[in-house]
Amino acid sequence: MGSPFSSSLKRCLMGLHPTEADFQGFYSSEPDFFLVADLNRRIVGFVYGRESKNVPDEVLRRWRATKVGSVEVLAVEEQYRRKGIATLLLNRLFTVFREKEIDTVTLSVPADEYVAKELYDKLGFETRGYVMKKAL
Repeated sequence: MGSPFSSSLKRCLMGLHPTEADFQGFYSSEPDFFLVADLNRRIVGFVYGRESKNVPDEVLRRWRATKVGSVEVLAVEEQYRRKGIATLLLNRLFTVFREKEIDTVTLSVPADEYVAKELYDKLGFETRGYVMKKAL
């Protein structure tokens, strides 16, 4: 039997090309925080999160947090975007985070991913910093 991960889903990760081993690694490293959306036994989206370890106490105090989680990867196959799948995946991940007593979530999003930024704004994320680059 072939992989339940469609080739278009594998391609939708900002030009990255994750392998079946990558997906297995997500699951094996944090099985509680790897969630998929499937349609007719075919995975059309997934989210992978993790608990952020070693967050300095000063940061926890500033954020009024006790435990921090992060959204590492969120992907939905292009033809299924804007149908609420990403929102459902994220909300389910947030539920799992809360069950593990994680009370603050972080994520990074490229500056040119306007649609993703809109989604994260809608879900209540705040911009807390900038990642900058310069070619040398």
